[in-house]
Amino acid sequence: MAENKNKSKKSNKTKTTVKKNNKEKEIKKNIKEEENVKEEIEKEKEIDEKQQEKKNIKNRLLLVIIFLSSLLLIVATYAWFSVTLNVKIRFFDMVVQSDSGLFISLDAVNYSDSVEVSFNSVLRDINVNYPSHTNQWASGGFWPVSSNGIKDPYQTKFAVFYGEMTRKYPELNNRRFINTTLVREEQPSAVNSFIAFDIFLKNVSHSPFPDNLYFDEGTAIDFDADVDEETIEAMSGIMNSMRFGVVKIGTLPLDSGVRSVQNMRCTPRCEMLIYEPYSTRHSQTSIEKLSEFGINLVDGVYVPTYGVIAEGKKLDHLNGQEGIGIPLDTEHFALQQTITEEDFVNPIFKLPNGITKLRVYVWIEGQDVDSIETNSKGAAIYIALNFRKDLAGYEE
Repeated sequence: MAENKNKSKKSNKTKTTVKKNNKEKEIKKNIKEEENVKEEIEKEKEIDEKQQEKKNIKNRLLLVIIFLSSLLLIVATYAWFSVTLNVKIRFFDMVVQSDSGLFISLDAVNYSDSVEVSFNSVLRDINVNYPSHTNQWASGGFWPVSSNGIKDPYQTKFAVFYGEMTRKYPELNNRRFINTTLVREEQPSAVNSFIAFDIFLKNVSHSPFPDNLYFDEGTAIDFDADVDEETIEAMSGIMNSMRFGVVKIGTLPLDSGVRSVQNMRCTPRCEMLIYEPYSTRHSQTSIEKLSEFGINLVDGVYVPTYGVIAEGKKLDHLNGQEGIGIPLDTEHFALQQTITEEDFVNPIFKLPNGITKLRVYVWIEGQDVDSIETNSKGAAIYIALNFRKDLAGYEE
């Protein structure tokens, strides 16, 4: 308990896009609750309705995702690579800024100008109002996975794959291979390797045509201000491998029933995107490691990622990389289409008048060129994912 309180005090120093002093009480309460996560998983979860403190934020919807340092760690000891990681995600601040008439909900029942996402709010407390949810939490820590998003426009969830790394093969220039397995998301889970949850946006601007939804400035991932330079250097490869994904499932009229909204399928077709925050940034460790495989990695130059698209055995994880002479295995790997900060000037989705269901993913991309064998002391990081909406529907 003393250690967790010290971590809570340390988190007050984090410079983020929200006022941390206002969150101190909430974070301390959540830390105490998160200590009982394992016990909560083993027994039936009791629904404990709690009144959430609401912030009165003008013209903003605030979605704050608290990743408590005691539980949500990025670890990969037995995943893609032999690494020792202990990255503590302090919190994930997600802001949706509207010009007019936008509200947010985790269950399609309670809408407001802000919601807070935590283990309790996306898994335990949500069960009464949203019994059919399939939210995923990473109580045991983040582990590298790989995804190219939805397989087709009629899928509401990303196809996410675990990867188990085989031993090195000296006769093949120390190359390694992976066995890939599709992750099932039919049921909610508190112990997955990534984060996934549904959100519902209610647009009541009454625009005659759909408005535009954008990623806003301030969307970023970075180390906490008190992390030392040595740790930042050691951990930068994993930082460069982070991904955010969003699926727009569809929109129904404002007067639609709650269950219809919650169980929405692709209406008519689902859309998706993957955001790669550091697409051209490569650590010195990554540059040195990749040179062993004949790959000339240059900091500042984009290198494509070939994500896993199917289950398989003994697959070469260097598929698609230039300079190694390995033809692309198109049955199991495909180019991962991502957007970067330069694309923020373009809309990510159309947002009609009505209730829109989206699903959000956060993961470490195991096929990223920077997701290399790394030893780490661990570090606190923060993530900000901001949205804004225009009123383009009135301008058409």
